[in-house]
Amino acid sequence: MNAFRDSIRKDLEQARRLADAIEKERQLELVAFGELSAVCFRHRGNGQQTEEELNRFNATLLTRITKRGRIYLSNASLRGKFCLRACIVNHRTTDADVDSVVPEVLAAAAEADRWLII
Repeated sequence: MNAFRDSIRKDLEQARRLADAIEKERQLELVAFGELSAVCFRHRGNGQQTEEELNRFNATLLTRITKRGRIYLSNASLRGKFCLRACIVNHRTTDADVDSVVPEVLAAAAEADRWLII
């Protein structure tokens, strides 16, 4: 039973690690983080988009992230915001894996911004 508790504790710590990294990055907005190992966030865009345009940009960003194939995120819609959703549940997830999420999202956003007029 302790192995399960330890695994869940590690997942929660890594989710907190990701949430902290997102909060430190001004291009990203932490939308939801709580008692589960799921972290919902989104890219803020250039600050001039409507909410609808920002939702479309984040949906496009998720597609771009998936095509790059380096990390896997899903999505959620919270309070009318299209969010990127990281859910840490694999016992093999490392801190390095978690630390790669923010840089990968920012790199994909830079690519998406080049081929998408928002």
